[in-house]
Amino acid sequence: MDQMDKFGHRSVLTCPDCGGVMWEIDEGDLSRFRCHVGHAYTAEVMSLALDENLRRALASAVRALEERTALARKLYHQAKNSGHRLLAETWAEKTREFERETDIIRTSTRRMDRLAAKADTAKQSAAE
Repeated sequence: MDQMDKFGHRSVLTCPDCGGVMWEIDEGDLSRFRCHVGHAYTAEVMSLALDENLRRALASAVRALEERTALARKLYHQAKNSGHRLLAETWAEKTREFERETDIIRTSTRRMDRLAAKADTAKQSAAE
């Protein structure tokens, strides 16, 4: 790792593959990133890798939120069927809250996808 300080400076970014520290190596107009393990990226490829990691994290968040919502819904029905009205109301409110949180993440994911598609279209137009 000490050798890497000779070639570049430590970046605030982490390696998309291993999570390690990245060094930024400037070569004129080109910026490259490399971690101590040896994973290396151009700035553009680094951006794509970070986007993909973010998409995976958001998909995982949606899955966890959906599970939490399903459990809250189950607990609502159990409380309701057992005659625990106040507890059922509490679980119903939690279910609505969890659904709102899930919608926020889904909306963010759709927005990211639209922006990525727009960027791809712009790249294709520029290449033509």
